[in-house]
Amino acid sequence: MRTKFILTMAGFIILYGAGNYYIGLRICQSIVSVLAPGLISYYWIIFSILASCYFFGRLGAVYFPGDLSDKMIWSGAYWLGLAFYLGLFWFTYDVLAMVSPLRDFLPHGTNSNSIGVGFSILAATIIIVVYGARKACTPKIHHYDIVINKKAGGCTDLHVVFISDLHLGLLVGRKRLIQAVELINELKPDLVLMPGDILDENIGAFVENGMPEILRGIESRFGVYGILGSHEYIYGHSEKSLTYLRQGGIRILRDQYIKLDNDVYIAGRDDLFREKLVGTPRQELSKVLQGCNLEFPIILMDHQPVALEEGLSQGVDLQLSGHTHHGQIFPINLLTQRFFEIDWGYLRKGAYQVIVSSGYGTWGPPIRVGTQSEIVDISIKFIPPA
Repeated sequence: MRTKFILTMAGFIILYGAGNYYIGLRICQSIVSVLAPGLISYYWIIFSILASCYFFGRLGAVYFPGDLSDKMIWSGAYWLGLAFYLGLFWFTYDVLAMVSPLRDFLPHGTNSNSIGVGFSILAATIIIVVYGARKACTPKIHHYDIVINKKAGGCTDLHVVFISDLHLGLLVGRKRLIQAVELINELKPDLVLMPGDILDENIGAFVENGMPEILRGIESRFGVYGILGSHEYIYGHSEKSLTYLRQGGIRILRDQYIKLDNDVYIAGRDDLFREKLVGTPRQELSKVLQGCNLEFPIILMDHQPVALEEGLSQGVDLQLSGHTHHGQIFPINLLTQRFFEIDWGYLRKGAYQVIVSSGYGTWGPPIRVGTQSEIVDISIKFIPPA
């Protein structure tokens, strides 16, 4: 397991380094070498620092917490977004320039080292990242009306607010959390569910900025329940995550269920990555739900929308998932659509219904392009079959 992890990280570092060298080279060839050829050495030093500061900042946050690490993470996070689109645009341009049938798509007389091409790609990338940063900070409420054909005691309806992938920490901080709590309370929910990745890797910022106290401000009739996602396990912080989330008034369900006063079951699975990151697998869904009366509604939180046939076979009525971010930035959403049976939205298989959220927060680059930061508002009606 450890060897596989080391090999994966080594492969990522090589790929990331090669990609950044390619971006740096194209900027140098088209802009720096034309405008300031005497500063090329200094350019590469600055570029190398910028390209690596996110990862050194993350490392520093673990071993040398402080303001410098925070600034490195912030700068590096935005660089990830810039690098993604710079690489995408440069690669597309170079492919068009090399493949003769596609050259007609390019302006006449231009080449990949043209200063006009360089500035155009750089300007387009900056505009997209600025737009994406604003988009990430403007969540919308996405509403669903759900019917579950089961009785729920004397209850005929349930109002659920579902918010996933907050990634609370440094990049999604106190201000964004206050915004989320205010939006949730305005909806006046009966129940609030948080299916994983509530915290980011940097737990210190979550605690230092008083975010557990803000979470306690969520108001709902039946309380707030959540599960652990993959990010609560990264760096081995799952137990600390549990402590701080409980301080925030969130009851974490780890391969267990509770029964609300209205006879609705709320079940929570531990994350699928638990085995990879900790070494112990999560329980089978059949064991998690053992003891549930299938005559009553079962709402399941499972961070990743995978193995949906399990929920279908075990009598789950509504599954709530996140994890995918709907790709977060275009065109990654095209990949998540192919990888997951459902990467965002609503899916129904008979009596089994699934809602996957694109999430409230972000991971990596704090931007969204082609996707939406959201809070999911669900009105459930319980209508027993005649």
